[in-house]
Amino acid sequence: MTKMYKRSSALSRLVAIGASVLVSASFVAAPAAFAAEEKKPTVSEAVVKKLKPAQDAYQKGDYDTAVAGAKESLAISVKPYDKEMSLRILLGALAKKADFASYAEYLEQLIPLETIPPEERLKSYKTLAQIYGNLKVFDKAVPAAQKWAEGGGGSEAYGMLSSLYLMQKDFKNGVAALEKAIGTREPTEQELQQENYCYYQLKEKDKREVVMEALVAKHLKREYLSDLMLIYQENKIDDRAALNIMRFQFDHDFLTRETEFVDLTQAALDAGAPAEALKFIDTGIKNGAVKVVSKDDRPARLQAQAKQQTAEDKKLIAQLDKEARNGKNGEADVKVGLAYFGLEDPAKAVEAIERGLTPERVAKVKRVDDAYMTLGMAYLKLGKKEEATKAFTSAKADPRMAKAAQIWLGAIN
Repeated sequence: MTKMYKRSSALSRLVAIGASVLVSASFVAAPAAFAAEEKKPTVSEAVVKKLKPAQDAYQKGDYDTAVAGAKESLAISVKPYDKEMSLRILLGALAKKADFASYAEYLEQLIPLETIPPEERLKSYKTLAQIYGNLKVFDKAVPAAQKWAEGGGGSEAYGMLSSLYLMQKDFKNGVAALEKAIGTREPTEQELQQENYCYYQLKEKDKREVVMEALVAKHLKREYLSDLMLIYQENKIDDRAALNIMRFQFDHDFLTRETEFVDLTQAALDAGAPAEALKFIDTGIKNGAVKVVSKDDRPARLQAQAKQQTAEDKKLIAQLDKEARNGKNGEADVKVGLAYFGLEDPAKAVEAIERGLTPERVAKVKRVDDAYMTLGMAYLKLGKKEEATKAFTSAKADPRMAKAAQIWLGAIN
């Protein structure tokens, strides 16, 4: 879930830094020093009598005495500056005692004073949000974070506000704050994960799809692409596009389950790529993901079908290639190219597919986008990334293949 400021040690350092500022802004001189400059605020003499011993105790490390004295001076303080000075000593001592709950309580009294500079007030809201967040006092943490964010706290403030909401499982407000946090910058992987989880909980599938696409594009991992593929399948993605995404998963060793290998094998057979289908099912069996118990199992039947059709392709490929060359039907060229690609001859695959995509032949090609996808993959096999990029870009122009093509494009360095 969201990273919060959960360690007391970290909070101790944070409050200690604030405390050093608070105390340094206080006074160390004798009471008469407060009248040195008429234009500057002065502490009332009655308050000085209580507060000076408290500050002396603070400087000696006697924080209990400092707290007690500062509370006495605060109790008789009337002017805003009297209250400010009393609260500064009190907060400094409470910070040293690591009494965060009391620190937050008195910081709330300091913030509204008219003598407090706006920039310090903004930082104080941040501190309050952090302390109350750690204490899980969300009814105070959230308003403090909101004031910090609205006052100009920027991405960091909205990030904390999102964290506070998500700690309460308020996904609607949590993701809204998170969107503001990353609105002007590149989101981190963790933030994208948080967005995805929120949209999942809110059942906002379209927004989740966009976030998952960003995760795949910027932080490619097996689990991200698997989740994205499930979303695509729920949205009835084009069959050929699905096949090309599964090909990508196979090439990157992302397939781990029997159903994945079986589905890919079936899709390849349906597309007229039996040699690829045989490679897919054989790999699944070899690495133990696919179990064959009997010849009547679906994996065994798919394997047998792929073997038979692959043998036929090997036997006929030369003749089919010759016939395709002599004709002007680009579809025949593309099919020959697909066969060559499955038989792991990418150079001949490129030659045949490019022939089929020439102006005088391309009109007969049923799925130009799919032909370009196979062409791009063949070029990658040959190590020609520039040519592959051009092929995938051409495939991306067809809306049916855009998502699959983008995944392949995103992985080309």
